[in-house]
Amino acid sequence: MGLEARGKIENVKASLEKYIYDSLVTASGVSVNMEGLPFEATHRDEWIQENILGVGDWQIHKRDGEGMRGQTTQVILNFNIFVNRKETKKANRHYELRDTIATYFNIGTDVDLYDASNSEWLTSLEKLRLREVITDASIPNDNFYQYNYTVGFEWLAKIS
Repeated sequence: MGLEARGKIENVKASLEKYIYDSLVTASGVSVNMEGLPFEATHRDEWIQENILGVGDWQIHKRDGEGMRGQTTQVILNFNIFVNRKETKKANRHYELRDTIATYFNIGTDVDLYDASNSEWLTSLEKLRLREVITDASIPNDNFYQYNYTVGFEWLAKIS
């Protein structure tokens, strides 16, 4: 059974953060500040901050003859990369971190969507598909090498 998109945004956040944790934290060893969780940045030389910027464009689709309907949902996910200028020996370290993110978050990437409300992490109910890279740019900052990488996901939730 699919998720109703409008009622299960908590599943989108939890599923994206699971994917971020598995790919960036566990596989790549990067420090990630997950939105809404405690994080101490004062003693870190570098870190990535993730935020879901918004959910929008709810579009209903109907398949004639099959009695099925679906709801397409857009999700914007933002990554801000911070590298302390005084603590790094690499002026390109923010670009390296950007490339690490882009390895896991490029166009066509599918992220499993789980029902986190029931702690159901074994079966993927649907897929979030990365459809676009929205922002991919360095940000001027006197204290940090900073970079912004923002992507847009989309998923089609089945509605009976």
